[in-house]
Amino acid sequence: MPAALAGALSASLLASDPTALRAVYASLMLGLSFFLIATPRPAEIAAKAEDGCEVDAGREAGREAGGRSRRSEATNATYLLPATGSILATGLTAGGGFLTGLLGVGVGEVVLPQLVRGCCMPLPVAAGTSVATVVLTAAVAAVIQFQTLAAATGGDVASVIPWALVQWTIPGVLIGGQLAPLLASRRVLSDEAIETFASALFALVGLAFALKAWWG
Repeated sequence: MPAALAGALSASLLASDPTALRAVYASLMLGLSFFLIATPRPAEIAAKAEDGCEVDAGREAGREAGGRSRRSEATNATYLLPATGSILATGLTAGGGFLTGLLGVGVGEVVLPQLVRGCCMPLPVAAGTSVATVVLTAAVAAVIQFQTLAAATGGDVASVIPWALVQWTIPGVLIGGQLAPLLASRRVLSDEAIETFASALFALVGLAFALKAWWG
């Protein structure tokens, strides 16, 4: 959240160079795609590590492994606690938060892969955690961004909000938020398939922004 605040405060200074912003976001997306492709999958980590990361392991096993357990009516998920003191993880998360304050996107894309691969967290739990992080981070950035808009428009913020875009994004978010838990609970798609789709999506978005930055 502090990084998002810094990004929102820097928006007026950095927004004058859209090419650089596109290049930064393209690098982030391509890096995340490579991270998902190159790093071992949770099943591979479980096979190699002594503490493992078995999603279906018992509650006591999760505690012994330094993990955390969550139980619901449908699942009993055990996953590892996030690594503390990791410069790379802290830098990535702070960078994603900064981009969220600057561009409105970034922290969710950074947090989700870390939870899935670094903590062996099941995708339904990781997705919910990522969304909660995005909401809190974006709320902090939104305060500054709305203040900036109000100052630039004389207080008429509603006149600069792209309502034609908002009217489609809100229903999309609501529908996706209902479909995702339903599909996850019925195991329509495996975690590996969803990860593959996410890595491909990140790569496509990254390439699109890279081409836009290159050709303008």
